Amino acid sequence: MRSESRSNMPLLPDVDTLRLCSLLASTAFGAVFIALWLRDRGETHLLYWAAGSCLYGAVILGFSLTPRGEIPTTTLLFGGLGLSNVIALAGARRLDGQSPFRWWMLLSIVAAALGHGGPRLAVALGGLAPTSLVPNVGDALGLSLSMAINGGAMLWGRWTYPTAGHRIVGAALLAYVPGYALSIAGEYGALRGMEMLALFAMLSDQVLLGIVNLGLLAIPVERAQQQLRQAALRDPLTGAWNRAGLELRKRRLLAAGATAIAIDIDHFKTINDCHGHSAGDRILALFGREAERLSKAQGGELARLGGDEFAILLPAACREPERFAERLRAHLQTQADDAIAWSVSMGMAAVLEGEEDFDAALHRADSALYQAKAEGRGLIAL
Repeated sequence: MRSESRSNMPLLPDVDTLRLCSLLASTAFGAVFIALWLRDRGETHLLYWAAGSCLYGAVILGFSLTPRGEIPTTTLLFGGLGLSNVIALAGARRLDGQSPFRWWMLLSIVAAALGHGGPRLAVALGGLAPTSLVPNVGDALGLSLSMAINGGAMLWGRWTYPTAGHRIVGAALLAYVPGYALSIAGEYGALRGMEMLALFAMLSDQVLLGIVNLGLLAIPVERAQQQLRQAALRDPLTGAWNRAGLELRKRRLLAAGATAIAIDIDHFKTINDCHGHSAGDRILALFGREAERLSKAQGGELARLGGDEFAILLPAACREPERFAERLRAHLQTQADDAIAWSVSMGMAAVLEGEEDFDAALHRADSALYQAKAEGRGLIAL
């Protein structure tokens, strides 16, 4: 009778063999991350990724060695699955300059552990029948939620330098969820009682585990490329866009009603002559930091055109550009050092209907700037 029922079962891969493949692949990627870290020990995010890969391999080994009835141990192992993905996410956050761990990341670990241990505790206490499918469904739902938290954070997180690597890792983690859903369907079909969750998880590993780790490897490479491109388009002292950067950024702002503001630091040559170029550099850096912060809050862009000459482009959606300019002028006055008094003059002009670039508006703003300087400096002219 038993042999007949087994002969009617579909031919499926051996779970233990799949586990061995996942264990070897995960450990190999962990070794790669460690080798890369040994080459440059300042890249501490690689240690996070190595720890996540090695932990995942250890958890798989733990499942192979632990009898199914040892609920406390298997609950810890499920929590370890969630933790391995949290550590990978923490490494990406560390690379991005963020705090590696946040409280909400615990939800991923708790979901995986509670999805497994909660229903089984209910069975032990008599709240569920021993033949209930809820424990197996709980395993899949807990891991699905855990993967969704980590994959979603990787895919839609607020990264300083978002990359294709983030999207690849996030999408690959989320791609595990359909496999867990299929395991639930299998429990209610002809494949009941055949370790469906382990089978689909290990099958998913054969496709997705390499994608996740290769995506992680791609993140720092793409990030470095973006940083180089940004550096080539920004002024290193002030952080403002240079002329080339302005050419690329101003296209998104071009519309009738957008505003160009030309700005000069008053008597800047005198500041350099009397207080030294280091004092002038400090003023330029301070101006760049504060002007960029305020202009970004309005959706605008700051560019350094040369020397102490700057331009701010504001979108048409900025309804009161004159008030913005006055607020910027007043704010900069509060930042001035008592030992070195300095101010800025500004000229403003709007992009007119039919104008195809900012050049004409910038020219009008520059003319207004000269008017402000002629009238006494520290002024705003339209």
